[in-house]
Amino acid sequence: MDLILNVFVVVELVLLIVHPTAHALSRDEFPPDFVFGASASAYQVEGAANEDGRKPSIWDTFSQSGNGGMYSGDGNVACDQYHKYKEDVQLMGNMGLEAHRFSISWSRIIPGIEAHVTLNHLDLPQALEDEYGGWVSRRVVYGSRTSSL
Repeated sequence: MDLILNVFVVVELVLLIVHPTAHALSRDEFPPDFVFGASASAYQVEGAANEDGRKPSIWDTFSQSGNGGMYSGDGNVACDQYHKYKEDVQLMGNMGLEAHRFSISWSRIIPGIEAHVTLNHLDLPQALEDEYGGWVSRRVVYGSRTSSL
């Protein structure tokens, strides 16, 4: 089954369980700012487990070692979103979805680059600016744990 069809089936089942007349619901019954979307975990949909330098993840190790007999299969192919992402995005658009939340496979990214995390990119919480004077003060790093530097 395709990723979008899987998502649609899950959403429909959840709606039917939570709201027995869900088949009669329409967008008009949701607030105007409600965002309809889909979500996916990289391991569950990406596939391409051995392509483009991807290294094993903890889920690869778990699923390929028999995973305690809890699940069948592994993520080596999954829904193959790695190769079909354009089709999947088009299907989401065709369904009228407005958002897609997804995770990134660190085991694919780390082998190719040295990852650096940006702690602040012009988005310092105002409370830290007000209380410590922002990044000008070293106290912002330690917060209230340090009385002076």
